[in-house]
Amino acid sequence: MTSHTSAIRDLPTVHEIAAQVREGKLSPVDSVQRSLDAISRLDGGVHAFREVWAGRALQAARDLEQREDLSQLPLAGVPFSLKENTVPENPFVRQLTNAGAIAVGTTVNPQFCTWGTTTLPGLTVDNPTLPGHTPGGSSGGSAAAVAAGMVPFAQGNDGMGSLRIPAACCGLSTLKSTPGIMPGRVGGTDWFGMSVHGVLTVNNEDLCLITKVLTDGLVDAENPAKTLPENFAVSLDTTAPVFGLKAAPEYVDAAQQAAKVFADNGFVVTEKKMPYPLNPLPMLARWTAGVADQLRYGPRPDHLEWRNRIHARIGRSLRFIINDRQVVRDRARIERELPGDTILITPALAKTPPRNRAWHRMPWIVNLLSNLRFTPYASTWNYLGFPAGIVVEPVSGLPVQLIARPTQERILLTAMETIASGGRIV
Repeated sequence: MTSHTSAIRDLPTVHEIAAQVREGKLSPVDSVQRSLDAISRLDGGVHAFREVWAGRALQAARDLEQREDLSQLPLAGVPFSLKENTVPENPFVRQLTNAGAIAVGTTVNPQFCTWGTTTLPGLTVDNPTLPGHTPGGSSGGSAAAVAAGMVPFAQGNDGMGSLRIPAACCGLSTLKSTPGIMPGRVGGTDWFGMSVHGVLTVNNEDLCLITKVLTDGLVDAENPAKTLPENFAVSLDTTAPVFGLKAAPEYVDAAQQAAKVFADNGFVVTEKKMPYPLNPLPMLARWTAGVADQLRYGPRPDHLEWRNRIHARIGRSLRFIINDRQVVRDRARIERELPGDTILITPALAKTPPRNRAWHRMPWIVNLLSNLRFTPYASTWNYLGFPAGIVVEPVSGLPVQLIARPTQERILLTAMETIASGGRIV
């Protein structure tokens, strides 16, 4: 995969836009209009947006200009997009808009948010950083909107890697948090606890800021006094959780380079093979039964894709095995390998994102195998409930994944910023 992160780094950031609005150098209306102009200019070749809310967004910007606390809002006048499976009334979205952010529209996701590619009948979302290839999924439209420079950040959700896969494909930063850390539900069951809301950002600093806003300061990796703890350590595992799969050398090298950052700063780095769950059925049951429940209790689409018809059928047959006992056992095995303030570094992808094809027309097994081959590292952490983030390793320009124990988002984000800054310990 060729690195295109230099173009990403040149995009306007949340910090920059919010500071300009707070200081009166940029009005909220002008900020939103810039985003709308970018969508009009760029989205014809990317197809990231499902709906553009020009009138609604400009009115929200005019209303924001009248707020007496505008100069205090952390996300003052910052435009963003919503994934189309999320409504504006969701508490996650309200937290963003209360902080001054303005939604400009909804972005495309694959049907039922099931897959790591984003295609629909008559619609294929392209990767702005790697044209002709998938931007990932299921928050593929969200990632494409940010990577193209149409919005500085985008809301999405992650049930089997749906934030981290697009972030890795498009050179962005993101965090899949511990369940319960972020506000708002993702559907009726959150895919049995596996799915959480999050955001995709241009850089890690913006990710830290928005995470602080969303958690009411509970996860504060912005405060420079909050550094990596003395007993911080790193485990490195470049082997794939899926038997027989190997990551391409460039993705392994990126993970090793990320670990070297901490070794060079005196922290203990240990290479080990993690005891990943051997039985895939408990995770498969949650993934497929979550879609079966969406189909049963939610609105039925006019056209149900064949791959999702099979997916839901599998979910109905496996739903009876869903319980917490196996998850607890599997989680305990991983926690023993990540004691205290230890984080895990893995590759983010195993190979270059696949080329855009009509994935929605292809059989279930073809989609499954394609997803596993290029992104085998993501879904385990949804199943186990561990926080996991994606950040670009600057030497290689390629993404890496970091994982921490549940509720240790601050340490995770601080470690991600250390990598993003090229080794500056924060």
